[in-house]
Amino acid sequence: MISLAGGLTFNTALIALPKLIDERVGQGMTLVLIGGLATAIFLCGALAQLAVGRLIERVPPHLLFVGVATIQFLGIVAAAYASGAALIAALAVAMGGIYAQTTVGDIVIARYTADAWRGRVFSVRYFLTFITSGIAVQLIAQLYARGGFDLVLSAIALTGFVMLTEVYAMAAVVNGAETSHRFAQPAE
Repeated sequence: MISLAGGLTFNTALIALPKLIDERVGQGMTLVLIGGLATAIFLCGALAQLAVGRLIERVPPHLLFVGVATIQFLGIVAAAYASGAALIAALAVAMGGIYAQTTVGDIVIARYTADAWRGRVFSVRYFLTFITSGIAVQLIAQLYARGGFDLVLSAIALTGFVMLTEVYAMAAVVNGAETSHRFAQPAE
């Protein structure tokens, strides 16, 4: 479920971003400027992936996933209500969370999945994430035709909230398992 919601959030935001900038930041912007702003926002996502790579050594992956998913959700909600420069800032935060959740999701699977199942879990995760790209294109077209980017961003926020709820549930399960496992260790 996290892969479906995360993939749909990722793909919908990624595909809609340039047109969203064109429509909400300023009419009459050149294509080069729109592309430059979109690239800068995507660069924020790439930098977030690097930061997560550094943080993973210091923070348990499931808790880092909670933080990243929360940032992603808050950025998307802020983008839904913003325009102009505030929209650029909100999209940078949202993309940071979106790109970082991809990295943290892989780390969580690597750490908490049994060796015998890890390859299968990764293949299902990638299948579900990639299949949402086709769904995202249709979703954007349908929602935009009915309510513009207000409806598109509301849908992205809803899928982000679903993912956030799932990540919180996963973190609670993992935290409970790690706590009970810590106490079940034999003495040396």
